[in-house]
Amino acid sequence: MRSLDKENNQLYKKVGRRYVKVSDPCAYDGLREGWWLVKIAPGCTSIRAAVHPARAELEAAIRDKEEELCDIIREASEPSVPNDDKSREECQKEFAAFCKKWDINYFQYPSIAEIAEKIMQGIRKK
Repeated sequence: MRSLDKENNQLYKKVGRRYVKVSDPCAYDGLREGWWLVKIAPGCTSIRAAVHPARAELEAAIRDKEEELCDIIREASEPSVPNDDKSREECQKEFAAFCKKWDINYFQYPSIAEIAEKIMQGIRKK
């Protein structure tokens, strides 16, 4: 019954000879009780739960900067290698010996997005 009431409240806009839906009255029915931060951008919608109303501006600013921070971290963490071939070969040999000695097949690092999220969590705590 409730969904029928919402359907009756559906908004439409006339485009040419047709009427097109401009809202979805059921869009937020699945959200639990509490405060939410919603960001709409071209090609993306982000919904963040459990936002404290007094900190909503800070949360919004952090979400906006997280993607930019990922780009900064990506650029800052670019690997660099020695310029001369002799040093590069020597480094590769030492690294291979290290991996063989300690039986290491790979290294595991957090993703850039995880690093950015942890930085932003630190900002939230301050």
